[in-house]
Amino acid sequence: MVGQAQPVLRYTLPDLLAEFPWPRHLSEHYEECKAESTAWTESYRAFDKVSLKTVDLGDFNLLACLTYGPRDKELIRLGCDLMNLFYVFDEYTDVLDGSGAEKLREIMMDAFKNPEKERPADELPVGAMARDFWIRASRYVSADANCVQHFFQYLDAYSKGVVNEAEDRADRKRPTFEEFLPLRRNWSGCMPCFSLCEFGLDVPEEAYQHPRMVALREATTDIVAITNDIYSYAREKERGLESQNPIELLMAEKNLSVQGAIDYLAQYIAQVQAAFLDNVANMPSWGEDADRKVKMYIDGLAQWIRGNDDWSFEGGRYFGKRGAEIQKSRVVTLQLRHSNKRLLK
Repeated sequence: MVGQAQPVLRYTLPDLLAEFPWPRHLSEHYEECKAESTAWTESYRAFDKVSLKTVDLGDFNLLACLTYGPRDKELIRLGCDLMNLFYVFDEYTDVLDGSGAEKLREIMMDAFKNPEKERPADELPVGAMARDFWIRASRYVSADANCVQHFFQYLDAYSKGVVNEAEDRADRKRPTFEEFLPLRRNWSGCMPCFSLCEFGLDVPEEAYQHPRMVALREATTDIVAITNDIYSYAREKERGLESQNPIELLMAEKNLSVQGAIDYLAQYIAQVQAAFLDNVANMPSWGEDADRKVKMYIDGLAQWIRGNDDWSFEGGRYFGKRGAEIQKSRVVTLQLRHSNKRLLK
């Protein structure tokens, strides 16, 4: 007797940045920084050989070199290491409950705050990686620089957000989309990554804290995080990790199909992107020198939006070797383990 064929889900990805004016920019230091950061990451033996293939396929060094593209080699390398460190932290916490994630968070935060302290030999590698990263990052900026304070503020919020995500995942909590957004902004890890855009710029605090600048950071976080959620849906569905994806939340909350939920998110991103461009166009002036620094910082945020979208197709994390094909066709095909009429309608 021939078994029944598994149902197939097909959906179309919107071109989220069709009208976004910042172009792709891959750092000229990509190959060199990738080799250095890959060797650095592998030296901590955080993953077995099978898992390392997944890391190589995702290529978080490419993400850093697309999002920090215009900057100097030293910052590009720091960006690569930060992406790899956060990946290790995220992968470890993905299989932990809230208590386990909190213990790992404490290790990482202690290493950042006390880099002079040697890490215990039997400790998980996140501690040693964070310590070495921060020792080198501290040579790039002075300890009293505003960007350092911002980085630690956002690092703390991000790591706590990851713990909350682990707790919600274990408890099977399902928030509404509006409840989900502030949670996602924290556990996405975007804000500490954006702080690296400040390093070496000395953006005046008056400009950094201006309401339009605050709105820019929130908009950038939403665009990057929700874009990742749309592109990663098939991968998460295959791994059984889709419960905290906004596509699933919207399907349950608003009785939508997968395509309907994706279209809803695309409309949300379009609104946020329009607000981003309006804030850029109407940013106040703080004088010639300050405005130059502010522009470089804003370009850094915009490059994160563009570079993250590029990496989603050029790296192999979400679509494997089919990224270029899917970027062109925009069609994703997913075999479902179990039929679900709501998914297919």
